[in-house]
Amino acid sequence: MKIYARILSLLISVSLLLSGCGKEPQTQKEPQQPTGFVELVQAYKDGRVFKSAEHQDGSCVLSFTDGYRLTIAASAFEIHDCTAKSPAKVEASGNWWSVDGVVYGIKVDSTLPDEQSLPVYVYFNTKTLYAHLSNRTILTFPSEVLEDEKDEQAAIERRQNIPVVHITTKNSAPIQDKKNYVDGTIKIVDTEKLYSDVEVFTADMGIRGRGNSTWSFPKKPWKVKLDSKASLLGMPADKEWALLANYADRTLIRNIVAMKLSEICGFSWTPRMRSVEVFLNGKYQGVYTLCEHKKVSSDRVDIDLVGENDNDGDAVTGGYYLEIEEQQDETTCWWTSMGVPMMFSDPEEPTAQQLAYVKGLFDLFEKALKSRDFSESTGYLKYIDVDSFVDYYIVQELTKNIDGNLRKSSFITKERGKKLEMYHLWDFDLTLGNCGYFWGDVGNGPENFWIKIDKWFPYLFADPAFVEKVQNRWNELMPEFEKIPEFIDDQALTLAKAQVRNFQVWSIWESVDWVYFPSLGSYEKEVDYLKEFYTERLQWLDRELNKL
Repeated sequence: MKIYARILSLLISVSLLLSGCGKEPQTQKEPQQPTGFVELVQAYKDGRVFKSAEHQDGSCVLSFTDGYRLTIAASAFEIHDCTAKSPAKVEASGNWWSVDGVVYGIKVDSTLPDEQSLPVYVYFNTKTLYAHLSNRTILTFPSEVLEDEKDEQAAIERRQNIPVVHITTKNSAPIQDKKNYVDGTIKIVDTEKLYSDVEVFTADMGIRGRGNSTWSFPKKPWKVKLDSKASLLGMPADKEWALLANYADRTLIRNIVAMKLSEICGFSWTPRMRSVEVFLNGKYQGVYTLCEHKKVSSDRVDIDLVGENDNDGDAVTGGYYLEIEEQQDETTCWWTSMGVPMMFSDPEEPTAQQLAYVKGLFDLFEKALKSRDFSESTGYLKYIDVDSFVDYYIVQELTKNIDGNLRKSSFITKERGKKLEMYHLWDFDLTLGNCGYFWGDVGNGPENFWIKIDKWFPYLFADPAFVEKVQNRWNELMPEFEKIPEFIDDQALTLAKAQVRNFQVWSIWESVDWVYFPSLGSYEKEVDYLKEFYTERLQWLDRELNKL
């Protein structure tokens, strides 16, 4: 029996040495309150804010922000330093307390007030000071770090209360097509005043459908036209606004991410966007993106349009707002000799002279490209604002936009006295791995060029100077591009509550068949995939562009 007792004693000693952040937890030989414990409890009840703890000369000195200091001798009870290690596991084993599996001589007694209980395990870390008491209470001292975290969490929860848009049509009339506006009212409630000092905005308006392929989806996108100009959610005043449904994008944020890239590049205009929740005639419709509608105006596409009498000389040279769109759904459309589908967005119906000028300008540009004339005076540089084409290329290639190969949703301006400019970006829901119908050997993975190999860009990349411009601009923008995964996390955090409600209406499992990209099954997985694709695409392009 003596041998077994010695073995048991040795095992207990070893266990004690291994517990409590690498230090020996102190057992209580007798259930009596150690010196300094009552003062510690009183400091907590007095609301003293913990500042720091320091071990010195066999004691631990606790400091608080009001200047109060409390010294606890190690012989009374140990205060463990867990700033670099995890704290020990404290459990009630029957009627006794155990620390990291070692049973202490301290009884569990929930009937005792804090002042009459005993310290089971006391420790501090980078956040604050904690005390496990024998009555099952855990004292967590207030600290500036915890207060900052509390404020941060409150700010997050506040930000997650995104604005709510209530659309009410006259007599609850349905929105049936993309041509006819339905009269009604709009009310925008921004309870937290996240974007402006206006908590509730109301106005009369008309609403119709919008989009091309997106109009065919179950969750409909809309265009709103206010009766009078107004600022919505802090965006510059205008009559015309868009509500993007993002039905095919299960992260609900790819368009917003693309506009962040646009902002980084500094395009002449970056459409402002806000995540909102929408109700139509009292029925919840889900998370939408409320944004500025693309149009010529002083706060959007800020150009001086040609008039109907601007038909010769310098007058006919601008300005024009043009769209690359294979749907060819505007009044005046044509295809260039290199197969780029062009449309007049504004003016919608140019005069014969204006149409001839613009078509002729693109003919000259494409002939210069094909001739491989790289001179400033006679080559392609004579016709385009090359810096805007570089930025356009970089964002479209980085996002691997299926529509970005000069096929759809691209916008060019031609102002008087200026060259053709890629003015702004638009429509990025089928980007960053969210599309599976790339042709050839490109594939939907983060590898391979897509924009560089089609229409104008192979000819542009034949010019060593253009390649150098792309490389220099890429390396200049790279530090900001590397921050995008954090931006994605931030946007997803903002939608943490709203996305749950969205996918209760539009199941996360729903798919757009022709997109050929199946659901991953949860919002978290969709966001993780977006970040993973973006990061891998960024790394691949960084290597490949710098090798050209």
